[in-house]
Amino acid sequence: MIWPVLALLTACCQSGQDLLARRLLKRSGLTSRLVMGVGCLMAALVALPLTWIPGPTPQWPGLLHALVATALVNGLAFWAYGRALRRGELSLVVPLLNLSPLVLLISAWLLLGETPGPGSLAGMVLIVLGALRLGGTDADPSRGILAAPGARWMLLVALLWGIGAGIDKVGVLASSSQAWVVGLNLVVGLPLTLSALAAGEGRSLGVPSQDGEFWQSNWASLLLFGGIGALGMAMQMEALQRTAVVNVIAIKRLSTLFSAAAGGMWLGEPRPDLRLPAVALMLAGAVLILMSPNG
Repeated sequence: MIWPVLALLTACCQSGQDLLARRLLKRSGLTSRLVMGVGCLMAALVALPLTWIPGPTPQWPGLLHALVATALVNGLAFWAYGRALRRGELSLVVPLLNLSPLVLLISAWLLLGETPGPGSLAGMVLIVLGALRLGGTDADPSRGILAAPGARWMLLVALLWGIGAGIDKVGVLASSSQAWVVGLNLVVGLPLTLSALAAGEGRSLGVPSQDGEFWQSNWASLLLFGGIGALGMAMQMEALQRTAVVNVIAIKRLSTLFSAAAGGMWLGEPRPDLRLPAVALMLAGAVLILMSPNG
């Protein structure tokens, strides 16, 4: 079975993107909308040669519907993701992606009457305990985790990406993993980039690095951000063709643990010794919910 390896590599790429985006948004002077938009366009450019690989004939009605849906859902999700990473610490906001299965489980319980089983209930407890412990590492624990800078934006991302995973499956089945990576990034990246440029947010794009080297410039960082994103998406879409969406997302969520560790190791964020156990609890809860029969 190759899909677990693909899903694990997807998690590594997602964590790399988290780290790059946080550094870009803190140091480059670029806005969240511009970083996400140009990053998606770079990903489409990097992935474009993959479309030359022969694949199935696109099923245009289904593909077009999926592209419209992902433009709306992922366009908002990527913008909110950038705002969350700009405002909040990596090790504090990224783990909130693990709340997505919990919210979906509760909504199915309240709206559809789907009673959670023992595994899902155990997962709920672990996620809540992890979130409480994660919030306790903030400078002001009394405010709670959702009051931390960027936390509410990341919760919005968790909800939208939970929906977007299903759209990805439809898009891949209607075309191919390579074509969907290019299409998704184009329909998300173009509106974000054009709206950012129209608002005058592109002035910092041409700012050279202090030593004049291209590989230290904003453009180089955006190219690397897009390249890692294209690689991660390609592997995720390949994995989606081989197994159920929940299996892929369960392993992909390991990125939250990797990113929390990166925040402590490379960005100097406080108390990784407390935050990492909290993230591990939330991750275990998310996996339990995803892998439960009714999750």
